[in-house]
Amino acid sequence: MSEQEYHFRVRYKDFEYSVTGDEAFVAHHEEVASGYLSKLMEEKTYAPERPALPASVGAEERPVPVGDPRSKAEIKAFLEGLPLYSEWQYTLAMAYFLFHHKQQTSFSAKSVRKQFREARHTVPNNIHLSIHTCVKKGYLKESGLEDLQKNYEITETGMQYITGLTNGEVPDSSLSRGGSSTEVEPNRQEKLLNFTLEELQLDHNPNPQLLERLEDQALSILYIYKKELDFTHLSALDVHTVLTELFSFSYSPKAVQIALSRSRPRVEKIKYDGQMHYQLTQGGVEYMENLMQKQLFSED
Repeated sequence: MSEQEYHFRVRYKDFEYSVTGDEAFVAHHEEVASGYLSKLMEEKTYAPERPALPASVGAEERPVPVGDPRSKAEIKAFLEGLPLYSEWQYTLAMAYFLFHHKQQTSFSAKSVRKQFREARHTVPNNIHLSIHTCVKKGYLKESGLEDLQKNYEITETGMQYITGLTNGEVPDSSLSRGGSSTEVEPNRQEKLLNFTLEELQLDHNPNPQLLERLEDQALSILYIYKKELDFTHLSALDVHTVLTELFSFSYSPKAVQIALSRSRPRVEKIKYDGQMHYQLTQGGVEYMENLMQKQLFSED
């Protein structure tokens, strides 16, 4: 006659104990399991508990979790509100966002790259070069190594730079390479403005002087310069230069940049010579042609 087998099993929260064997073996393990259970229950009894804070306490200070849809929406809105034109500027803006909105005092190139993807913005071809440019300008600084990766911090000067942009100011060299803060390069400006209003054929194109919305006026410049002058794309500062110099509007560079950003999907962004340029999409071309027809009809 075979010896009878006994089973013993106990579970408490994440703790589980199970044995199979003869009566003496199982009885021994019952005592062992009882000892473990006693210790676990004592720890539960004496472990200090943190009081739960009301949901409203400290809510403003909590950073938005990485990957949270709110974070993605916030970073996109943040970037669209800034007159940014070069890769290093976008990189600095990402660093600013990490510091101010996610409370990350230091970050790696990998963290910045992740921010670009969250914002669904084109990642710079060489993120390390963009960061190095910010370091060279004094807007970022190295802050040691973590997991064998260089970490960086945004400096006070870097924060002032981005804060200035959010307030509508144009800090040093923010809009052009080698020009003053509010002017395009001399050669570029000469090319853009080396035309009379007659040469722009305003009788046969959407006339920005007859349009009320800045968004439409900016799109009309893209349309005219592509159709009449073979400029397939322009930067926001190019459009601002034409509107203010040729048509005597008094918009700020930031206002024009925001207007173009809000005009999507009638425009799309492309990278050109290290800057962000805008070009009309097919939908944008059709939209401008409809506006032109309305202008011609109203004149008749």
